[in-house]
Amino acid sequence: MAMVTHERRSGLPRPHRGLAAAWHDRRGFTLTELLVTLAIMGLVMAALVGVQVSGNTLVLTGENQAQAQQAARTAMLMEEDLRLVGYGYPPALTAITGASQTSITFWADLNNVSTTLSAALAAGAKTFTVAGGLGINPNDTIYLVNGSSSDALTVKTAVGTTITVNTGPVNAYPTGALVGRPLPVTYSWAGSTLSKDPGDGTGSQALATGVQVQQFSYFDTTDTAILTSNLAANLANIRRVAITMTAKSTAPNPCNARSFTVTTYVRPRNLP
Repeated sequence: MAMVTHERRSGLPRPHRGLAAAWHDRRGFTLTELLVTLAIMGLVMAALVGVQVSGNTLVLTGENQAQAQQAARTAMLMEEDLRLVGYGYPPALTAITGASQTSITFWADLNNVSTTLSAALAAGAKTFTVAGGLGINPNDTIYLVNGSSSDALTVKTAVGTTITVNTGPVNAYPTGALVGRPLPVTYSWAGSTLSKDPGDGTGSQALATGVQVQQFSYFDTTDTAILTSNLAANLANIRRVAITMTAKSTAPNPCNARSFTVTTYVRPRNLP
């Protein structure tokens, strides 16, 4: 008699033989697989580190470049001041009193304090009125100017638009004559520091550090360069000044330091 076997059925599907085999395969990773995985991870980590280093380098480069440019822009400040050489100062006098490759001294009213007489002034008069007296103080030296005539006076008191001086002028001056209040300004470079003395008694002040090169060049009335050896004898002939400045950032790592060079030319507007 034939035997009939009945297969028990349930509502769940039978597990696939391949999955079952994989479930029971607990051999783990081979050495080759581990080495390949580590190599791939190493490449990924190296790429990430490279990206981070490149990003940091770009940031440092940008910061150092900006620092160098900011220092070099001081040349633009000098350009603005040098353009005012002689402002408020008698044209018959020499406004540039000192010049070299590393420094320049000149008379100029950089604060725009100069004004004019609001009434005619007789010779020897010690009190007069001006159109605007703001910024003129006791002990200031002011200049009365009318064409080629001028007088340097020391202010005793300044109240509103009324000024009293210690000694009256030698010359008489008409209404509208210039009352100048210039100051002797000096720019100088020593070592890596560019300094400015505004001539107001506060002394020399550092404007920029990290200045590697600061050079002034001078040109006469025919726009011919004045030799350094002839500058002292040609101060009155200077009509154009060239400024060349190279500034370098002060990065801790010299490899990240950057430099920036500016060259500009100035023709003062108030020189005769």
